[in-house]
This record gives sequence, C-alpha cells and structure tokens, in this order.
Amino acid sequence: MKNSAQTIVDKKDRIAIVSTFDKCFSNTDYEIFFNTETGLEVLKGKDDKPDPFVTELPTLLDIGIMGHCHNQCGFCYQGNDEQPNMTFENFKTIIDQVKHHVNQVALGGRGDPNKHEDFKKIVEYSRKNKVVPNYTTSGKNLTDEEIEISKQCGAVAVSDYGTPTTYEAIQRFIDADIKTNIHLMFTNASFQKCLKIILGYNPWIGGIERSELFDIKKLNAVIFLLFKAQGRGANCPDMAPNKYQLKVVAESILKSRNTFKIGMDSCLANHIFKFTEVKGLNKLSLDSCEGARMSAYITPDMKMMPCSFADHTSFSVDMKKPIEYIWQKSRPFTKFRTVLKKTPFSCPAGF
Repeated sequence: MKNSAQTIVDKKDRIAIVSTFDKCFSNTDYEIFFNTETGLEVLKGKDDKPDPFVTELPTLLDIGIMGHCHNQCGFCYQGNDEQPNMTFENFKTIIDQVKHHVNQVALGGRGDPNKHEDFKKIVEYSRKNKVVPNYTTSGKNLTDEEIEISKQCGAVAVSDYGTPTTYEAIQRFIDADIKTNIHLMFTNASFQKCLKIILGYNPWIGGIERSELFDIKKLNAVIFLLFKAQGRGANCPDMAPNKYQLKVVAESILKSRNTFKIGMDSCLANHIFKFTEVKGLNKLSLDSCEGARMSAYITPDMKMMPCSFADHTSFSVDMKKPIEYIWQKSRPFTKFRTVLKKTPFSCPAGF
C-alpha cells in the first residue's frame, strides 16, 4: 500500500480522519488502516457495515517473551511462576502467522522485555514484518544498547515505581527521542495522584528546589492501569479502587488538562463507560474489553489466552494448533466473546 494521504469517513458519527497509512487489511466486512510510524489505527465496517464486534484475527498481540522476573513486586498479577523466556524461534512463528493482520505487539511477560537475551532480534524481526513492537519496563539497569534498540519501537512505557530509577529511565528515553509513556497503576492509594494528573497538575516534582524529575513537556502519555487482585495481588485486595474513586476518575478523565495524552487499559475503560456518557471522538477511540475480539495474550511457554489476566487453566489453549484456529474456533475464546456480547462492560476474567 502506498504511503499517501487518505480520508476515512465515519458517516454515522460524521467524523473524517485524514492521515497517511502504510499498512491496510480488508475483507468483506471491515477494513483496517494503520500507520506504522505514528501508531494511528482505524478500524471500520466496510461499505456502511457496522464496525466489527470481533476481527478475524487480533490486531494487537500481547506476547509474554519474559518467563521470569527478579523484581518480585508484591502486587504482581503474574504471580510466582517462573519459566524460561520465550525463544526467538517461537516468537518468529507467532509473527509469521499473523503479520498480515496484527499491527502491533506489546512485549511483556514476567520481567523487563529489554532484558530478553534476543531483545534486539525480536524488535528487528517485528519491524521487518511491519508489526510495531512496544514494551513496558521498570527501567532498572537500563543500558545504552537497550535504549538504542528501543528507537525501533513504537513506544516505550516505564512503570511508575516512584523511585529515582523510574525517572532517570524516563528522561533517558526522552533524551533519545523515543516516544515515552508512563504506566501508572490506578489503586486506592494512587487515586489522588491519578486525579492530580488528570486535572493538569504535575505530581513528579522533587528535590530542594522542587524541580521536575523529568521533562514532562516531552512526555507522550500517561496510561492508567486498573489494579487486579490476581497473582501476588490477590494478597492485597485493599489496593483496589472503590466505586467513589472510579466514578470521580470516570467523570474527569475525558476532560483532562495536560500537555501530554491520557490513556487507560480496557479494564479501566469498562468503568468509564459505566459512570459517564462517551461521545464524539472519545467514543470512536475508546472501547470496552477487546480480549478475544481484537487482542490476545501469548505466554512464554506458547499458550494463547484472551488476555493476560484470564485464568491460565480455564482460558489457555496450547499453540500446537494454528493461531487462526485458536482465535476463531477454540472454546475458551468463543466463551470469552459470548460473555462480552451479552454484557459488553463486564470482565469474563473476573475483574
């Protein structure tokens, strides 16, 4: 597909999007336009058909390339399991099956993806196949080589642990001109901090002179992730935000006052839809749970699940069968979709 400007019109909402796209997928029901440089993706029904509830393959894959982690965070939803990291050959197998339809991969698992022994090869193979790699890191022991490799990523997110390491890593990514996000877990304890960010205040100020801990003007986005009481997190249920906190954030988040973007995971978006009316561009860009509909998770030992929070016993499918078969016909995926079809703002995984 030529990288030329196109106008995509949504007649129902009377909105037109003008951009260049260098990757496109089309079938009889829908079409997807994607810009591999900016990350802009437009999915729409074809020939005035409604937008699809489920795509024929994922457009986003969360790939757990890391099998173990040394950080040992007390709230980690991945729990205490330890496995070998995913092999590069297995990663290639995944990309080769879905590269025509998947636009982005989120590299994750248990630990920092930039510490994977084949991190460079994984990122390069993704880009070679026009699949944009992204990842989240703690920022610990970040090397210059890892930063250089990360320049090929669409974006890098640093988890906000509130430590000097966090902010040093953010600034180093920003200095390297890498699109840099902060992942901030939305909990009972972080509610006030999250609300300050939404209202346009800078909570990242420290030191004697109260200077910024990093150049916030060059930050790309802050992404709020809803706390899930799973894995080690099951031992700290008090971390979950209460209904009042969810309601306040829902009423404020779509009116944020920042120089950077605000985002959220689908788990939190479910609550936004429950507490407030979503209109216009926000309605086009915000969706409820996409698990088994447009995204999926693959574990380090090659099991495919609707999402990384789903129960590994009930929802995982061994990848001895092709991804297309698992996605379209396996019972865990069809079951997950059935729940979402009946109750769109629910969580089939129980969160």
